Amino acid sequence: MTQPPGFSDPSCPEYVCHLQKSLYGLKQAPRAWFSKLSNKLVSMGFSASKADTSLFIFKSPQAVIYFLIYVDDIIITGPNKSLLHPVISNLQQDFPLKDLGNLHYFLGVEALLDDRVLFFSQQKYIFDLLKKTDMINAKPVNSPMSP
Repeated sequence: MTQPPGFSDPSCPEYVCHLQKSLYGLKQAPRAWFSKLSNKLVSMGFSASKADTSLFIFKSPQAVIYFLIYVDDIIITGPNKSLLHPVISNLQQDFPLKDLGNLHYFLGVEALLDDRVLFFSQQKYIFDLLKKTDMINAKPVNSPMSP
């Protein structure tokens, strides 16, 4: 490290500035983190989805693995948990990861697993919204719709 231009002290040329903000406080930090993560995923054999820039897909003869990123939350899924462990271990070499187990709730969507079938519901989000707006006891009304 060197002193930034205009802030150098000729009497102490070996001194450097102490950052007052951490990496997460910088404006470009999320972009840098996503760039580093996406480069790592591509180097592991994942390819970026053309439909969604936050979705990465790994295809092999054994299975397909989906890797979804939203801000700093990640969902990784595939047909076999044993295929996911090497991916997670590889990522843990460069990124601090915390495994929260099976998916239960993500971005207002509740995920329910029943007999190998995954159901998605926004019921919890809707109830929370009704409580927040004090409309939990409101009566339902038919809204006319054109057929």
